[in-house]
Amino acid sequence: MELNKYLGYNCQLFGVTPFAFSQGKAKGVNAFEVINGSGIRAQILQDRALDISKLEFNGKNLSYLSKCGIVAPEYYNASGYEFLRSFYVGFLTTCGLRNIGAPCSVNGEDFGLHGRISNTPAEEVSAFVDYSSQIPVIKIGGIIREGRIFGENLILRREYEFPVCKNHFTIKSTIQNLGFKPEPCMMMLHINFGYPLLNKNCKLIIPSSAVEARDAEALKGIDTYSIIEEPQPSYPEQVFFHTLKYNNENITSIAVINEDLEIGVGLSYNTNEFPFTTQWKQFEYGDYVLGIEPSTCKMTGREAMSRNNTLDYLAPYESKTFTVKTDLLNGANEINKFIEKIDNL
Repeated sequence: MELNKYLGYNCQLFGVTPFAFSQGKAKGVNAFEVINGSGIRAQILQDRALDISKLEFNGKNLSYLSKCGIVAPEYYNASGYEFLRSFYVGFLTTCGLRNIGAPCSVNGEDFGLHGRISNTPAEEVSAFVDYSSQIPVIKIGGIIREGRIFGENLILRREYEFPVCKNHFTIKSTIQNLGFKPEPCMMMLHINFGYPLLNKNCKLIIPSSAVEARDAEALKGIDTYSIIEEPQPSYPEQVFFHTLKYNNENITSIAVINEDLEIGVGLSYNTNEFPFTTQWKQFEYGDYVLGIEPSTCKMTGREAMSRNNTLDYLAPYESKTFTVKTDLLNGANEINKFIEKIDNL
């Protein structure tokens, strides 16, 4: 590798470093810091489903951290909307695996908002730089279990790849049913953007062929769903369900860009894997965040989907894999090329 001529220890430029938080409700949370040598810096929380709490590019923050901050899994309360007291948001929070959306009760079992998986520590974790190819790749992986006696036995295998000195990374998620009965397959990747990427100069480029408002509040903004406003004293959240255009390989792409800062984030994924995409607009003082949420099912909650007979099931020992490529866009040329790709869908 040509870079080795300039380096003694690779962490001077790139690598993955384990650490643990030491204060407050974050105390004891094990995590990894990734730097890839091209301006990408990420925090990945081992004890929170290997989700991404923070993402930076070229020294600028791209993600959002909520008022509760990082919260250790022992503080998680599965009841109702108590999820929100542990919802740090970050760049990625995984929702599921047995409910996404509103709290509900099905056949006497209660399901909290967005499920349990994001508050579950990972095991069988590995984090290393793979030098086996011409371009080294930072790899982080592990499994997260959702299981109980007399009940479900599901695992989520999470895998990241950050190529060294490249402006992209991939998030790969595989759900497997290790039980002996069919289980609903419910997963949503809650991908979130915050200040300074998110401000009035930011643009959402999303190739929608149809847009549905979740409720009356969202209906008020159905004609302006892609407009990014400044923070406001009061802003009831607006949620939209998108049907997206895709290319001949079923790949769709979405971009969140800030031309003034000359940076952007592009998301690409297969619409067969993620047939549903939800948009979350929350622009209140202190709660200033935009979410793009690819999912395996519509975010209406397990009870509604059971009632409508629209749940997708995993057979015993069946698995399904879901991949999102994240491109960090640097400068007008890269931004314009990505927008052109979206326009051509």
